[in-house]
Amino acid sequence: MKLPQKIAIALFGLILLSISYFTGRSDSFLLLSQFTVLFGLYLYLAATRDKISLAEITGFALLFRLLLLFLIPNLSEDVFRFIWDGKMWLNGLNAYTVLPSEATNQELQHLSPSLFNSLNSPAYYSIYPPINQLLFYIAALAENTTFSIVIIRLFVLAAEIGTLIILPKALVQFGHSAKNVIWYALNPLVILELTGSLHFEAFIIFFAVLACYHYKKGKWKKSAIWMGFAIAFKLIPVILLAAVFKKLSFKKWFQYCLIAGLVFAISIAPVLFSNGFKGMIESSSLYFKSFEFNGSIYYLSRAFGYWWKNYNIIATTGPLMGILSFISILVYNIMVKKSVSIAEKFMWTWFLYCLFATTLHPWYCLPLLAFGLLTHYKFPILWTFLIFFTYIGYTESGFQENLWITLMEYILLFTFVVFEIIGRRGSKFTPNSK
Repeated sequence: MKLPQKIAIALFGLILLSISYFTGRSDSFLLLSQFTVLFGLYLYLAATRDKISLAEITGFALLFRLLLLFLIPNLSEDVFRFIWDGKMWLNGLNAYTVLPSEATNQELQHLSPSLFNSLNSPAYYSIYPPINQLLFYIAALAENTTFSIVIIRLFVLAAEIGTLIILPKALVQFGHSAKNVIWYALNPLVILELTGSLHFEAFIIFFAVLACYHYKKGKWKKSAIWMGFAIAFKLIPVILLAAVFKKLSFKKWFQYCLIAGLVFAISIAPVLFSNGFKGMIESSSLYFKSFEFNGSIYYLSRAFGYWWKNYNIIATTGPLMGILSFISILVYNIMVKKSVSIAEKFMWTWFLYCLFATTLHPWYCLPLLAFGLLTHYKFPILWTFLIFFTYIGYTESGFQENLWITLMEYILLFTFVVFEIIGRRGSKFTPNSK
């Protein structure tokens, strides 16, 4: 590594520390300015990756994540719900059937008012799957909230390390340089949202890339097992089963879905036939009918609803977006050529899900980045920069979404997507098809 790269690495680490430990989510100008500089350094390092060894890329990626080991997340409160759920289980309460607000009425150990006040959804039952709850329970064994956060971060770090190991191998499989892992390893949004804010998309990415890797090796049964684990951590990856359609014979595809479904069923068995499952479904339903953030197609339908009905029609358009997402994913994977690689099918399938989502937080697009790196498309990288600007809506008193920022985000994103699609069709590139 030459001196310019060393300077860039040092600056990257310093700004990462500053944005993580000393910048509040409501400090919009400082937050976005630092992120922009951080992203610029990331682009420079990625562009000069030929001067950096793969070992150095992996080593610095791990170092930057370890710098955040004792961080109390400053961009999201989700981790406090994780710990709350774990402590409820520790007290013999079911997080799927007892609301946080109900638990505070009981004299229970470890459920402090300060922890409750940090929750962003105290009126909802937990929606996190049992395998996540197990990790929350382990973390809740620690008396101190900070130690609980560190324990959860160690789990997320384990998933991230797994991705840093498997992604370079998958890149080589799909005809790319292993050093292209730098686009994921040093991506500021990846570091801040996964290791920093402790979102469990880290597990989705690891298991889905592992599934992709084993499929490419011709071991589709192993691929199905890992896909089942991805679904176990968050139900959304079930859409990726459609991407395997036409890549296998119908019989093998059905077996693939059966294996993945069995892994998922085993993981969710503790609540499948209990009142807990009902509570989880109820909260998930409310999520689609009540929450909205950074939508694209949904926001267009919402605007039409205001014009037509003179009120927000999310109660009907929210579920409709889910149906349209399912149909679009199904149609794409039926119509797409068999020669399109499994990684590209994963990417477009996830992209379609994002387009119809009523709520699209920055970390939701991170699996798209991992899948995109296994193709020749670059728009997921751009999106990891643009989507961070949705944080501009946070203030000390609450949140008010800036729709101009959302509009610019999608105009720039869709323009680049169209540019890449046209450029790809005009090239003589032959995809690595398996």
